[in-house]
Amino acid sequence: MTHVSRTPALVSLNQLSFQFANGETIFDALNLTFDHLPTAIVGRNGAGKSVLARLIAGHLQPTAGSVVQAVAVRYIPQIFVATPGQSIAEATGTASVLAALQRLKLGSATDDDFDTIGEQWDLAERLRQLLDEAGLSELDATDLTEHLSGGQQARIALIGALLSQAQLLILDEPTNHLDSAGRQWLMSRLEQWRGGLIVVSHDRQLLQHMRRIVELTSLGATVFSGCYADFVEQRQRQRAAAQAQLDQARIERQRHRARLQREHDTIQRHAAGTRRNAETANVSSMERSAMKAAAKEIMGQMKVGHQARKADLDERVREAYARVVPDDGVLINLPGSVVPSGRQVCTLVDACLPWLPVDALTRRVNLNIHGPMRIAISGPNGCGKSTLLKMLATELAPVSGECSTHVPFAFLDQQLKLLDAQTSIVEQLQAQQTPLNQGTLRSFLAQLQLNAQRVTQPCDLLSGGERLKAALALALWRQTPAQLLLLDEPTNHLDLSSVQAFEQALQTFPGAIVAVSHDLAFLQALHPSHWLTWHPAGWHWQPTS
Repeated sequence: MTHVSRTPALVSLNQLSFQFANGETIFDALNLTFDHLPTAIVGRNGAGKSVLARLIAGHLQPTAGSVVQAVAVRYIPQIFVATPGQSIAEATGTASVLAALQRLKLGSATDDDFDTIGEQWDLAERLRQLLDEAGLSELDATDLTEHLSGGQQARIALIGALLSQAQLLILDEPTNHLDSAGRQWLMSRLEQWRGGLIVVSHDRQLLQHMRRIVELTSLGATVFSGCYADFVEQRQRQRAAAQAQLDQARIERQRHRARLQREHDTIQRHAAGTRRNAETANVSSMERSAMKAAAKEIMGQMKVGHQARKADLDERVREAYARVVPDDGVLINLPGSVVPSGRQVCTLVDACLPWLPVDALTRRVNLNIHGPMRIAISGPNGCGKSTLLKMLATELAPVSGECSTHVPFAFLDQQLKLLDAQTSIVEQLQAQQTPLNQGTLRSFLAQLQLNAQRVTQPCDLLSGGERLKAALALALWRQTPAQLLLLDEPTNHLDLSSVQAFEQALQTFPGAIVAVSHDLAFLQALHPSHWLTWHPAGWHWQPTS
């Protein structure tokens, strides 16, 4: 579906192509226009979403074609890199103006300070207001970013974008490290934003606020008008039409192949008859050879024509298949993953979480997990959710009390440290003495959409979704499969399709799950048996009604 813009273009991509140093081409002759309509960029991991965002922002240069920016652009990457000694004022790009305002207040301003301030006389007040609204009231412009949590750093980066004088914001996965309150704050602020907006995101709540969605696939970029719900409906219609075209192409190929076979058989009979006649005909040897050669030439021409026709039919099927998005694969669980209903999984008795303030009432956790329970953990940034998972994974010990995990487990943290980045998933499973033979293992990996090439590459070459699937395979197909999955924001760097495939895979897992996530849709898709929610008065344990 092509969108025709009726407002002035803020950025235009003209015949844009981009090629990596290894020669891989990710975009070829791409034409897109972005205006004031809030736009999302979606697509599978590895489709080039972040690359496209950086090209639009001017942080990467195209191999061919051009990017024309009509306005000032501010780009916020997925990961905030805290520079040692960097203040919040410096991180938000407000340091020079705030310093000039301070000198003006002290009566020591220079002419250059007035130029620096320009029209930003209320910048200090606006920064203070945004910090307060973002739940960062305890922070000041002079505080150092290196001491902040990931969620706080993400909010600081977004505040810098909102305070900039840019007319187009490009945000790459802006909700990844934000808790529920942070996400609500961001949604509210973006609703008030009057400039252009481009977001790379898999957050279904954020996508629902968009008015245009650009999907990147191997076929290029497709533009859908409307919000996420509209996008899903339009894409389903497109996929249904593509499937119908594929079915028709396969039927046509089968029908034409049958006709070609009949033609082949008929011509072959005639050619055989001609050769027999040549042997018995009362003609010279030269004429006999000519008759045989003519029959052979006819057969050769027929084969060439039929091969070309078959190749054309095969190509039509391949083109139709390329328009149909394949299934995301299924996760096959080995018998050892099953947790009986009465089996003790985890026990926490007055377990005191480390790293939190000494006087915090919420440091102590009492928890008894047994059988295939599914626990969804929610709470604001900094309340100790990830710390709790690390205790269950035996990476941290409680300051006091007891924390015990009684079954084999796998901890899928945000960095997927379970995987060896330099080794392939096949090699890692073999090192873990998987009970699966080589053929079965590769077949199971293929059902996870990890093809023969990907499963033999170092894991750091896999996309985010592929790495998560590989980590699941390692957790469940090793010699002693995990009966407990500890998941810490597992969907942060996944595309929409991978998130949904991951949800489906986990729904069939027969063991226990403890999941930390700010993505409410993901937690609900797990069908949790219990919720563990942080409140200022302590942790609240509640069975799902």
